Amino acid sequence: MRIDRFLAAVAFAALLPLGAWAQKAASEVPMLDPWVPPALLEKALPRVAPTEGATLRAQVEAKLRARFEAVAGRGGTLTREQAAGAGLGAIARDFAAIDKRGVGRVSFEDYKNHMRAGGARLD
Repeated sequence: MRIDRFLAAVAFAALLPLGAWAQKAASEVPMLDPWVPPALLEKALPRVAPTEGATLRAQVEAKLRARFEAVAGRGGTLTREQAAGAGLGAIARDFAAIDKRGVGRVSFEDYKNHMRAGGARLD
């Protein structure tokens, strides 16, 4: 075995975690700053319960609305081209279904109604 391959194997093996900690999923192991003592970190960053239910829905709607309105501007409506150009692919892709009136422009309410009707896709 060549020495460089041997050293690479040794270095890689040193990086592998050992013991019970290795059996935990990466998401279960908090990333800690080595310069901040854990007790101080707990005080600085209190644990917050995950958002759910109506609060989660309101947060999601606020984020979607902010993105939509940033592109729509004062008029409050988007064309298919504006949606595609701004990276709003779900709106551009489903534009015909969202634009039920067939006017060539959609409002956030049109988009929200489309999603509520089950039109939102994750692909």
